[in-house]
Amino acid sequence: MLSSKIRNLFQIAIDKAISVSDLGELKSFSGYIDVERCKNPDHGDIAVNIALKLSREAKLAPVKIAQNIVKHLDVIAIGDISIAGPGFINIRLNWDFLESALVEIHQEKDNYGRLSKEARADMEPHRFLVEYVSANPTGNLHLGHGRQAVLGNSLARLLDWAGYDVSSEFYINDAGVQIEKLSLSAQAAIQIQEGHITKENYPEDTYPLDSMLDVLKPEIYKSKLEGHLDAVSLATDQAKEIAGKLAKSLFLDLQKKVLADIEVHFDTWYSENENLHQVKINDKNKIELICETLKAAKVKQEDSEHEVSAVYEEDSALWFRAKSFGDERDRVLRKSQGVFTYLAGDIAYHKDKFDRGFDKLINVWGSDHHGQELGIRGAIQAIGYNPDQLELIFIQLVSVKEDGVEKKMSKRKGTIVNVDDLLAEVGKDALRFFLVDSQANNRMVFDLALAQKHDKDNPVYYIQYAHARSASIFRNLVSPRINIVDNTEEAAIFEVDELERLLNEDFKTFSANFKKLFSDEYHSEEQLKTIRSLVLELIELPKLVIDAADIRAPYKISVYLKNLASLFHQFYNENRIIGENEEVMKARLSLVAASKIVIKNALSILAISAPEKM
Repeated sequence: MLSSKIRNLFQIAIDKAISVSDLGELKSFSGYIDVERCKNPDHGDIAVNIALKLSREAKLAPVKIAQNIVKHLDVIAIGDISIAGPGFINIRLNWDFLESALVEIHQEKDNYGRLSKEARADMEPHRFLVEYVSANPTGNLHLGHGRQAVLGNSLARLLDWAGYDVSSEFYINDAGVQIEKLSLSAQAAIQIQEGHITKENYPEDTYPLDSMLDVLKPEIYKSKLEGHLDAVSLATDQAKEIAGKLAKSLFLDLQKKVLADIEVHFDTWYSENENLHQVKINDKNKIELICETLKAAKVKQEDSEHEVSAVYEEDSALWFRAKSFGDERDRVLRKSQGVFTYLAGDIAYHKDKFDRGFDKLINVWGSDHHGQELGIRGAIQAIGYNPDQLELIFIQLVSVKEDGVEKKMSKRKGTIVNVDDLLAEVGKDALRFFLVDSQANNRMVFDLALAQKHDKDNPVYYIQYAHARSASIFRNLVSPRINIVDNTEEAAIFEVDELERLLNEDFKTFSANFKKLFSDEYHSEEQLKTIRSLVLELIELPKLVIDAADIRAPYKISVYLKNLASLFHQFYNENRIIGENEEVMKARLSLVAASKIVIKNALSILAISAPEKM
């Protein structure tokens, strides 16, 4: 990896400088060395700011530190060095260095950009659990759920590419008030279809009748409710419970199908009812047990050093002292009627995550859950865990722009857009790309017309076309050609086995091909500038994967792909790939092949296809 090679060379130079007392009072260094792309290409390709970081400990001016590090740096192995500003070390990489980085792409192919756990030996041994979507199994998934699904899934994939041990989970909210409401809705929908009540009798403040009728077809519910379909039996609590369980199962299956259609998969589907309510230890379920744990936990009383229980009872309700952990008010765990709140279930659920061996929890939540953050963090601390082990990513609202008009989603106004409806309009790849192509904490507008375009204005089309264009080049190399002068057929430039050897063997080694790719004998100054920019962008992927994963920003991969596709199309337009000097053709083909590899790999991180034809 390019940045690792440069870090190693700088570490060697720093060690040499320390050994001859060139770095003042600095006695040793083994920290992280930032290697960044220069924002201004005129300054160089790479910038290293290590001199500024060492200044305080070395008690030397950053410029002096930079000069002494460069004095011991293997300049020949890197390229031209300059020192700028307060001590930045700028590097213009030589072609040999870029050549070795390009060879690495050909050697690693589908694994280029992916870091193994062994390669990331420097990182903490975290087991990540990414929990996202976690919608109630009471209806279809709307576009807000879709954004959570795509961002959560892309983040989990990105963490995996970065070498982390990561699992993903869907928390099924199948207990409590919402499920009771679902059961009532399902029971009434069946009663209507059986002719026992009219639509006018459908209960208020329940789930939409249309959505109930969509899933509870007679051919489905009749076998489940056999013996309960007469007017009297269907009105019983037993029939309501059966109808509710059936509706929950059908909606959950529908959600699973929609998620699979957009290539979102989970390692675990975690049922709240089965795992937190039904499992009992000494006749207490996990929610009751977590309340017992909190009773035993001690916290400092507000404005006092005196310790008290983390919970207290008031007005027959059980309260968690959330204010002791910075929340604006204390939070109810058990209502006066004896019903446990969502917070109580969430605390039990997060303890269960830790009990299963996960030590880094990432929750992708909707923006409407902001108010729960301090409560859940405080509870995690109260039961003996580090609240920093929990990361919360809040997804802002999303709306759709259609015919130039933005339509904000609203249940009341009936403008909710479901994921499966939008999927049918734009396809999986455009849906995923548009939903991931912005920061989670930014509100986004899904431009339907743009997502449906099949031209360069549509970013995902433009990126995929770069991959398809590179694939077509290699198809043309092994296809018979037509001589436009006399309209006769000529032999293909390469036999299939020749091309296979070129792609899978020749490009993996140092050869004259790469020298000709960087030669001013065959390329103008503008062409060489584009080639350099494209190579630098290609070899950025491994570092980008680490950086994007560590700040939980999968959108950086989509931004990268847009830049990469633009540079590839520019290279293609400036250079004749097939024809002319065979060695020059092979040199340019090596860059086409490397671009194809990297575009495919980056798309793979986002679970977006890399088509061979378009």
